[in-house]
Amino acid sequence: MANHESQPTPKGRVSIADGAIMTIVHEAVLSCYGIVDMAPRSLGSAISRKLGFSSDARGIDISVDDNRVSIELSVVMEYGTPIFTVASNVMQAVTFHVERVLGMEVERVNVNVDGLHVSAASRGPM
Repeated sequence: MANHESQPTPKGRVSIADGAIMTIVHEAVLSCYGIVDMAPRSLGSAISRKLGFSSDARGIDISVDDNRVSIELSVVMEYGTPIFTVASNVMQAVTFHVERVLGMEVERVNVNVDGLHVSAASRGPM
């Protein structure tokens, strides 16, 4: 059995692109119950979506400072789901995935509910 602690640390550095962080955040958010979609954070993002161009970065703003990540999210939730519970679950899921996969500390996750999606099931019988 090899003891990994006694092995020397390789020299060099690891750089993680913002796009990689956004992909992990995007997947974590969309895996949460009650989340329908990410909301566009800008007019340019909204236009791109209407034209059929999709991006993992839509609805996500991140800032990295000294290996600590701050994340701002804009989401669309399903109408009728408990907003604060769903938002709390999103915060926990994003924090867990970013810290586990990237080994970076999450300083904060802000969730902005920019819309509610009303499906036929939530409208009830007519």
